[in-house]
Amino acid sequence: MAVVNGPVYVEWPSRGADLRYGLFTVVPPRDFTDVHMQLGGIQYEISYDLGSRPYDVTCATGATKTFDAGPTTVTAAPVVIYTSMTCGSVGMTEERARAFVSDRAKYGEQPAVELAFSNSANGLAPGLANNGAATQLAATATITAAISVLENWLYVTKGYGATGIIHAPAIAEAYFRDYNSMQMDKDGVWRTPMQTAISFGNYSGNKVNGSAPAASATNIYITPQMSISRDTDSNVFFAPYGEVFNKAGNQFLALMERNYIIGMDFAPAATEATLAP
Repeated sequence: MAVVNGPVYVEWPSRGADLRYGLFTVVPPRDFTDVHMQLGGIQYEISYDLGSRPYDVTCATGATKTFDAGPTTVTAAPVVIYTSMTCGSVGMTEERARAFVSDRAKYGEQPAVELAFSNSANGLAPGLANNGAATQLAATATITAAISVLENWLYVTKGYGATGIIHAPAIAEAYFRDYNSMQMDKDGVWRTPMQTAISFGNYSGNKVNGSAPAASATNIYITPQMSISRDTDSNVFFAPYGEVFNKAGNQFLALMERNYIIGMDFAPAATEATLAP
């Protein structure tokens, strides 16, 4: 006689899977070096302006050298990325709930950071859209033209000597692959011939002023060098079990929070690109 039993519990398919390609691939997060960064954010000085300048070797009479301004202080404000879960209390220990919500955060924090960064949302600054210091460049008819316009702005107009980062919504990724000069480096980061890194992810694609793009188009941004800082794993906040237990519904509300800060040398630029190679 056959024995019929119910489903057997196993680990879910995504557990242990690698993170998808995205902003964290291009700019790996680093740990906070001071707990005060959680609320106060960070500030740093940059010496970049227009870099260096040429001058006549013969010291021509009447020629003068231009002296640029001194270091600029840049500030960056944090954002809280939280992950939550509601579940019945029967058989759900605090340790098990933490494990579940931690796994959910592992795969959910990168998309949440990308979206907040793309809209300068929830207090995060600096960001891409809704950034009063950002530049909206002329619209472009193809992805190739968009790359050309963005790199010209960063490396020629701004005179930036380090490599930049292009930020594009996931919907644009396939069109970028038709840009045949894009290559993946040894660290698994897509780059243009100018060595500009390319991040694809959960970006809104909105314009600098926050408005939505036209149909069949998206806004693609370029930034200078960036940094991403966050709470260490040991300092991530978990709501205490007793404070998040709903006695009326006999439910446990698991909550995990991690603060992120994004810094960059100066404000970005964007072009609204038609989704065509």
